[in-house]
Amino acid sequence: MTEARPAPLRAWARISPRLVPVMAVITAFIIGIPFIIFTGAGGSLTEGLRIAGVAYSALIEGATGIVINDLARPEHLELARQVLAQGDLDQRGLGRLARASARLANADIDELRAMANLLERLALDDEAVDALGARLPAIRSIGEVSLDDLRPLLGDQEALPRADLRRMAADWAASDPDMTALRAQLEPLAPAAADIGDGQLVKQMRLVDSEGLVTLQRILAQLDMARDLGLDPAGAEADLVIRMAEESMEDVRDLLATLQTLDRAGVDDPVAASEQLTLLRRLFDEEVLLNSDSARAALEDELPAALANTLVVRRPGNRLLLDRAPQGASGLILEDSALTPDDPTDDRPEILWLRLGERVLMLIIPNLESMFVRSIPYVIAGLAVALGFKAGLFNIGAEGQLYAGAIIAVVLGFTAPLTELPGFLHLPLVLAGGMLGGFLWGAIPGVLRAWTGAHEVITTIMLNFIAILTVDWLIKTPGLLRDPEASLPRTPYISDSAQLPAFSQVGAGWFLLAALLLTGWLLWRRRHALADNRRTLLRPLFAGALLLVGGLLLSWLTVRDNLHLGLVIMVFAVLFADWFLFRTTPGFELRTVGANPDAARYAGMNVRLNIVLAMALSGMLAGIAGTIQVTGVQFNLQPEFFAGLGFQGIAVALLARTDPRNMIPAGFLWGALLTGAPLMQVNANISIDLVIIIQALIIMFIAADAIIRYLWRVPHASIEEQEAAMFSKGWGG
Repeated sequence: MTEARPAPLRAWARISPRLVPVMAVITAFIIGIPFIIFTGAGGSLTEGLRIAGVAYSALIEGATGIVINDLARPEHLELARQVLAQGDLDQRGLGRLARASARLANADIDELRAMANLLERLALDDEAVDALGARLPAIRSIGEVSLDDLRPLLGDQEALPRADLRRMAADWAASDPDMTALRAQLEPLAPAAADIGDGQLVKQMRLVDSEGLVTLQRILAQLDMARDLGLDPAGAEADLVIRMAEESMEDVRDLLATLQTLDRAGVDDPVAASEQLTLLRRLFDEEVLLNSDSARAALEDELPAALANTLVVRRPGNRLLLDRAPQGASGLILEDSALTPDDPTDDRPEILWLRLGERVLMLIIPNLESMFVRSIPYVIAGLAVALGFKAGLFNIGAEGQLYAGAIIAVVLGFTAPLTELPGFLHLPLVLAGGMLGGFLWGAIPGVLRAWTGAHEVITTIMLNFIAILTVDWLIKTPGLLRDPEASLPRTPYISDSAQLPAFSQVGAGWFLLAALLLTGWLLWRRRHALADNRRTLLRPLFAGALLLVGGLLLSWLTVRDNLHLGLVIMVFAVLFADWFLFRTTPGFELRTVGANPDAARYAGMNVRLNIVLAMALSGMLAGIAGTIQVTGVQFNLQPEFFAGLGFQGIAVALLARTDPRNMIPAGFLWGALLTGAPLMQVNANISIDLVIIIQALIIMFIAADAIIRYLWRVPHASIEEQEAAMFSKGWGG
């Protein structure tokens, strides 16, 4: 008799199969940590975990705008107070000290102290150090012995006929010099040459020819100076002199003076001191502190009151965010970048904040807006690939179908007769053109598969190259689609009437109208049920209210006028795909063909027609994705503009397990990773390739979900789950 499992295990066995994609994502992020430890932290576990925390928090911030930062407090400036106690500075002097301390934070402190000791021992002025440092590499390259051997030939600088000797040196540099003739010319001018052997003399004369007589004499002079100072030209002290000359003595003296200032103040952490001095300078720059004549007085007298009346958020890199009139525990921050130049009354907030003790939770709206815009095409491209998967077809041609749809949309968008149309006619025409382009380009591999048996993987790959290179040729060739006024190859910009409006440009009345229409349609559909149950009225009313609130929220989030109505098209595309596949007879036939073509043929279904229909509809969705990008983001088309967007759609479709209902979270995750990656690279100094590694791990775990099921103790997939997760029928289809 099998022992019954505990209730928690039974619940986990029931819930966990649906969470396999989520577990794949979590596992990929966990595995990313060792990459950070060994590449970014040099194998240090503690430092690696710290960097991983910074990297992943920056990834979240860049993708969603959600971040927790510290508030500036007086104790954050304790080291700056110690430094200023050694000598007060005005605002300009503080700025110089802050910039110098920032350079000091990136310098080798031990090396700087060694430089200070060496300068004290040598007792040379800056010009002498620069001159010595400039000649030491040549002394090392030529060699002390060779230079000493050269002294008899050079002789006295005043008596030596420099021009004649330099002219003759060129003859000695020949590959096979006539030694007798050359000595006859040289020895009357330089008697010391008579005592030098032929091989040595040739070597020395060639050195004179390559370096120059005056240069060699100066090198010898610096060699003598180094010896007088007890400085080994090949030693560690000489390395310091060379470094000082390379950095310029003015900068070195500035760094040494700053280090001396910190030493007098008892500061043993130059990096922390640099951050605090820079923070203090930023407070003056932002006019939080006003006493520009005395930084110490401002720090002691103004700072506590200023921080009490102004929310000062410390950001990475000592950047600051300010709310000069904080109201209670939450508020809004208006960034100057949110103001449009032609509309000074535009006061849309860019940041929401909530105070959490000495920290603040923020929502940086432009980051969230960018993530929404970036994710839209991934959702639709993933939907295009998933629809092909449902028919048992592996559509790798979404990239080419993107271009096929986009190029037609762009042409319709800038062609002169059409640009005179009003927007409510021109924009739908452009969208329809993009859908048609993708539809036709997707139908080609469908026809080839249905009537010739050519596998769609091969034909779609080839059609990708044809579409991409054809579009490149059309754009790069003058007289075709290239904009003659553009310095780089691109098409002309589409007209305003062909551009997708931003949510901020849509009035609240349109959202109200859409909400009323949706409510009315749902009420009409449920008109018979209303007579029996009045509670049926709640769902249509709730749907209408949700649409109204959602529209107003999206309008409020569109602070940079980037989030466009392509988001609505994306939602309709997902709803259409879900309705078509699971609510219509053609969709049922398409899924049946994908599951078992022989059974579908036996049941009287037209397998060939369904193959063509699946590829054509898949191409249509990809064409919509390309059209949205050119009508809502770029407004023109450039060579290689989509940069692998179609191939990324394959990954999104796999992550969503080819289910249209999962496509929005999968596409938004993909867009979030790519949107947050640049900030992760900046804040954590981690290569942006880490995101690509995480994406690859996610797809690997989705494709080989047995790994995830083993790690997370998820039960083996049932037959139904295996059929739902089947992507295509493979080569034997």
